[in-house]
Amino acid sequence: MLPALIDLRREVRAVSPDVVHLHSFVAGFLARLPVAQALWGRDVAVVYQPHAWSFDLYKLRVFGYLLRRWEAWSSTRTDVLVANCDDEVQEGREIGVHTPAQALGVAVDLTRFHPLPAGEREALRQSLGIDGRNAVLCLGRLAHQKGQDLLLEAWERSRPDETSLFLVGPGSSESLKPLALTQWGVTVHAVGERDDVDAWLVACDVLVLPSRYETVAIVVAEALASGTPVVATAVNGARETVLDGPLPPGGAVVNLGDMNALVREVGKRLRDSELHGAESRAGRLRAEAQFDPVAVDARLEAAYAQAIRLHGSQKSSG
Repeated sequence: MLPALIDLRREVRAVSPDVVHLHSFVAGFLARLPVAQALWGRDVAVVYQPHAWSFDLYKLRVFGYLLRRWEAWSSTRTDVLVANCDDEVQEGREIGVHTPAQALGVAVDLTRFHPLPAGEREALRQSLGIDGRNAVLCLGRLAHQKGQDLLLEAWERSRPDETSLFLVGPGSSESLKPLALTQWGVTVHAVGERDDVDAWLVACDVLVLPSRYETVAIVVAEALASGTPVVATAVNGARETVLDGPLPPGGAVVNLGDMNALVREVGKRLRDSELHGAESRAGRLRAEAQFDPVAVDARLEAAYAQAIRLHGSQKSSG
């Protein structure tokens, strides 16, 4: 361990950065320990980006309490907090993270993720093996966080007519199959990991996000850019991304854990072609306004400049 830290210190000092940008909990934990300052020295500003707060996993447990206390304390060793959405910033404020903060949004390649003309889209659906039924996409790794288990239990009880649900993403589906015994392989299809997610996003009719927690799920941003309406649980960033602001909504947001409402809202969009079309057009407009990489990069650059300025003023006053 010590040789690795020595090598890391040498590499960081060789670069001589003005800012260190720490991504997610592990980097944020290790690099904000008091001894970690020796890696880059006192002159380097620290920017931390949680990418969903770690304590969301343990809200009712002692470990979660300790994580909240850690995040609040270590924020005193952080010059600027950057987040994917305002909800994430607010969640930090509620547990005592009062560091200056900037919500960045997420960057999406708007040339890769975009709507297709009807003819091209139909040909794409056929190439992916999507039959004439409605197609609902749940895109993401198969994991507790993503809530596929919750969705399948509701899907087994009640689902839209003439509709298939496609689970696309890495991970084993064995534990999910018993949750939809009558529908597995009938209306529920575990596709597995794919490198053509852009094709799936534009080919399916609705993206469903049953997650327990997130921070602006990138698949939501990509779906909106593709002109695909989104039905999501009220995870961090969902309302901000799908509903809020001056533009029309690009889908619907339901309460966390309310899978019956999630499935109902999916069905509503499959039955109402005018609603589906309006949300498809609005989703693309929302993506262009929120997820343009140039705008996201500009917000990050501004956060770096703020961190350098604040760090310099703190060092001078210290």
